[in-house]
Amino acid sequence: MSLTSKSLWSCCTAMLLGACLGSSASAQGATGSQAAASDLLTICNDALQFNPAYESARASYYAAKELVPQARGKLLPQVGLLGEYDWLRQHQDATYHGDFEIANRSYDTRFIVNGSDTFTRGLYGAQLTQALYRPQLFLGLSAAKLKGEQAELALTAAQDELLINVADSYFAVLAARDAAAFAHAETEALHEQFQHASSRSDAGLATLADVKAAEASYAIASVDEADARNTLLAAQMALEALTGRSYPSLKVLPPNVGLSAPQPMDEDAWVARAQTDNPAILAQKAGLEIARINRRASERARYPQVDLVGTASAIDNTGGVSGEVDGDDESIGVRLTMPIYSGGQVSSAIRQSEELEKKADADVRDTQATTIRNTRLAFLNTSTGLQRIAALKRAVEAASDAEDAARSGFDAGTRSNTDVLDAVEKRYGAERDYAAARYRLLVNSLRLKQLSGNLLTADLAQINRLLQPPQPASP
Repeated sequence: MSLTSKSLWSCCTAMLLGACLGSSASAQGATGSQAAASDLLTICNDALQFNPAYESARASYYAAKELVPQARGKLLPQVGLLGEYDWLRQHQDATYHGDFEIANRSYDTRFIVNGSDTFTRGLYGAQLTQALYRPQLFLGLSAAKLKGEQAELALTAAQDELLINVADSYFAVLAARDAAAFAHAETEALHEQFQHASSRSDAGLATLADVKAAEASYAIASVDEADARNTLLAAQMALEALTGRSYPSLKVLPPNVGLSAPQPMDEDAWVARAQTDNPAILAQKAGLEIARINRRASERARYPQVDLVGTASAIDNTGGVSGEVDGDDESIGVRLTMPIYSGGQVSSAIRQSEELEKKADADVRDTQATTIRNTRLAFLNTSTGLQRIAALKRAVEAASDAEDAARSGFDAGTRSNTDVLDAVEKRYGAERDYAAARYRLLVNSLRLKQLSGNLLTADLAQINRLLQPPQPASP
């Protein structure tokens, strides 16, 4: 994606999310009491408005935009007023010689001045300076423009990262809620099995070992349920930290909704996009170009500087050995300055800028390598996600059938209580893994698009349309 496209996306995301949010809210309004459930777009919009880290990046962007008018202003005429008021004590002891001619005869005269005076002097006026040849100023303007572009890319990267973090935290809460619900259901099932084993033991149909095994499994499940509730609370706090708001109810992903991986299913194509469109890489490349400009500016500090200077001033002396003086002065001309020796500052600045250029180049290569590695990993996670979901769905069905068979066999005396306990644990474990895999596929798909620099509001809206209000709890 080009810089212009990313700029448009960065400027309009909040507006587009707001529009999507408005349609989402309209849809929610038709669901009565279920309208309280927040969806993904709602929370993304909240994060863009209230997240302090994103607000910091946005302020940095607007601050960087001001560098251009500042740099351009240095190339424009500089006009200022000057004023000076002094108290002076003057003493003069001098002899002046002069020659003059009268009637073809030359005379040599000598004037002796010996006196002192105390008086005040006022000086005021205006000065105009226009840079004619200042290579550092022109390079500074180019660097300022690039810094604005770099800050815009950094803002885009921060925005994309925030939206990914919101989506990750949103689905982490859903996964934690599912895990807590499965843990509770597993605890109830194991408690029921414990009671069943106790009843059979009282009737002489089960051993004490069966009872103790069921009791131990029930106790462990109770602890796991408490841990699942703590995990849910932690996930909710992580989501709230992104927006500063709490969300008692979230829209959920229906169990049978169809999921798909982003296209194309070509790893190299995604890597190529990342290398050309990833905002973090583009920001580092802009930083490298800025470093090169700064190096050239440091080298040109040795060049002469030429300014057009115009001055208009007036002076008012209230006294002096030669008497009161009032006058004015106007001048315009060209001023050239050239550094000869500055204590080694220029040479040091050049060496520093050369090292900073090397650092910027290394940062570009490091960011490219990291982004390519993360893009390949995200693609692998996404491409295998659908296979994992399909396999886990079959595992859930098989585990449920195995549990039913184990319970029937236990009642018939052909299966042990341990078989039932294992079947229950495997079933709920498979259900937890299946639910988590579905959420992870959605997040990995968004992460892949973010790394490739192609994360759009439409991607979030597409996932948001899959979400539905949670079903009310059974009485």
